[in-house]
Amino acid sequence: MKPIDYIYRFDPDAPAARVVPTDAETARKVLEDGNRMFSTWMESRFTGNTGGDEGREAPSFVIRCNGLGGKGTSMPVELPKQRPFAVVVGCSDARVPTELLFGQGFNDIFVVRVAGNVLGDVCVGSIDFALGALAESVRVIVMLGHSGCGAVSGAVDAYLDPQKFWTSSLSPMLRDILQRVFVSVREAARGFDEVWGPDAREMPGYREALIEASVCMNAAFGAYSMQQDVVRSGKKGIDVLFGVHNVRNHQVCVPVNPNAPRSDDNVRLAPAPTSPAEFDELAVELATILKGVELAPDVH
Repeated sequence: MKPIDYIYRFDPDAPAARVVPTDAETARKVLEDGNRMFSTWMESRFTGNTGGDEGREAPSFVIRCNGLGGKGTSMPVELPKQRPFAVVVGCSDARVPTELLFGQGFNDIFVVRVAGNVLGDVCVGSIDFALGALAESVRVIVMLGHSGCGAVSGAVDAYLDPQKFWTSSLSPMLRDILQRVFVSVREAARGFDEVWGPDAREMPGYREALIEASVCMNAAFGAYSMQQDVVRSGKKGIDVLFGVHNVRNHQVCVPVNPNAPRSDDNVRLAPAPTSPAEFDELAVELATILKGVELAPDVH
């Protein structure tokens, strides 16, 4: 098998060639297409196949980094203007490299990363900065969770056994992160009670399935909160989306089947929920997908 490269390329003869999405729909498609490319590259490590799905041309694993600045000198006269088209709020987990998994390069994404992708004061302040100072270019805000999230797993374990929440091994700061995830865990658990039945908690694989569902619900709740923040800011033309990075097939999707094979059709960023009914529907959908699915224990 030959090496398969994932290349960041700057063209000094065409520093302005980078096209910044001018509307939210285009921005969403750029992120989704970038993830399709990344997941294809990741899959090719094992298959040796660099082609896309059947009937599609083989992709070129090249990320154009034309947001670096001007041409003609080894040192720029001035810093390039910051012009990200997306704000992505993701987890600090080292297995979720934001620019890489969306197929983007320098100056494309304003990234905020915090354990469990929870919306604390500093995190929200960073987003508020982007909505203010970078509103000229930002077209989407994405809340990004990921399968097997350690923070969500901790919140699920504390939900199932409250004594774990008060253990001395948890610092007050970490306990605060878990608290911010509890609402998502409770809503996911309600979906399991409806779909799996009143004895859901006693069924094999419940904990692992609840973690997967809670990851998605947590991203959805974050997107809901961010949508309210965007409305309060008065900014127009900015969509709020959410998704989950499935670390098994390296695709960003909603809803998530953890064991689904890689397919271009899987990739999807969903719009932020707008009502309690949509959270209920998502919880039920996730519980339905995860019923009977065998999941390996999470490894943080």
